[in-house]
Amino acid sequence: MRRLRFFALLIAIFAAGIGSAVGEELQIVCLGTSFTNGKGVSRNQAWPAKLEADLRTEGLSVRVINQGVNGDTTINLKSRLTKAVPAGTSIVILEYAIGNERRAGIAMEQTVENVDEIVSQLVSRKIQVLLVIRASDAEGLEHRAKRFRRTVSKFGIATINIEQPASSLLSDRAHPTGEAHKQIAASMVTPVKALIAKVGKEP
Repeated sequence: MRRLRFFALLIAIFAAGIGSAVGEELQIVCLGTSFTNGKGVSRNQAWPAKLEADLRTEGLSVRVINQGVNGDTTINLKSRLTKAVPAGTSIVILEYAIGNERRAGIAMEQTVENVDEIVSQLVSRKIQVLLVIRASDAEGLEHRAKRFRRTVSKFGIATINIEQPASSLLSDRAHPTGEAHKQIAASMVTPVKALIAKVGKEP
């Protein structure tokens, strides 16, 4: 009788452990600039908040953390990487702003190298990466995507191209409107779901 109770207790503990693991939220960090932060709109209108809501609507238990800082460059992103992406993070959505890079006097070649270093650190931590590439039109997107082909190929990361025509921007002509943030989040659902499916499958 004592043995039966002992085994029943073990089974209960094991089952509780499984339930806890299944119920854990998967942590996603959005690392970037004012585009990620949501400058010009409320925090709950920014695409990271919208993405979390969209993924939860899909039945996924996720927590999306907004680590966008206005005016950041890829040098800043590198310097705060460890703090911004804590242990337990499964996915990082990485974004940079070419305008910030130019104002800081950072050449495109250095930007690419900085992104490469950031991705290298994340991948070494077994974190899935989605690199955001932005431009005002398709031609600009293609040009910038070419810059990162080596990084994408070397680390096998995912990318998403986001076109930002003037009609999608606030009056400052630099940051997305609330509606544009909503559309950006919606465009990210499929690639992020693909990365979620890969979490835990990497050796």
